[in-house]
Amino acid sequence: MKASLVSMELEDITEENKEQKEKLSKDFEEEFAFIEWLRQEEMKQKEQESPEEEPEVPPDISLDEDGRVESSAPPDTPDELKKLYRSIAQKTHPDKVQDEELNEIFKLAAEAVDEENWMLLVELAGELRLDIDFLSDETLEAVEQSIERNQKQISGIKNSFSYIWSKQKDDKSREIFKALFYKQFRIKKEEFEEWLSSRPNPSSQKS
Repeated sequence: MKASLVSMELEDITEENKEQKEKLSKDFEEEFAFIEWLRQEEMKQKEQESPEEEPEVPPDISLDEDGRVESSAPPDTPDELKKLYRSIAQKTHPDKVQDEELNEIFKLAAEAVDEENWMLLVELAGELRLDIDFLSDETLEAVEQSIERNQKQISGIKNSFSYIWSKQKDDKSREIFKALFYKQFRIKKEEFEEWLSSRPNPSSQKS
């Protein structure tokens, strides 16, 4: 049940965050263009200072803070989870059953094994009403670690700029968020406004 609840929450919040990212990109379109301009200027300066050396490219600015990856590799697949996957495949493999929903479960189970997402594998077994009482404490610990990784993903999304921006409902809170955004991405208001006034007008370029 815990695995199922976490999985549903992660699926819902990930889908919701796609629209939130689009909104942030649209609402801060000029700021992101300025950030990119600053980055290009920094790269040019480094090339001038060290022309013979490979310039160190700053990391891409990403809004997708929910995509934080754990540095430690997930544990090796326990034999019991391999057995559980085989049991799922027996009931869902396209060569054995002609049912779109079951075939989709097979596809998800295969992806869960590839990604070592044991939480999802157990959840799929639950949907098929398979017996999981045979799972040992060691295997259940691996499942628990998988659940924790997904919970961290959820937490990462909730701490992302796109998610937080979508939750600001009044002008005061939006201004506070904007100040934090500028601080995070090193945007000086005066420099930004000067850049806005000096750059070519896109509409005039079209004409």
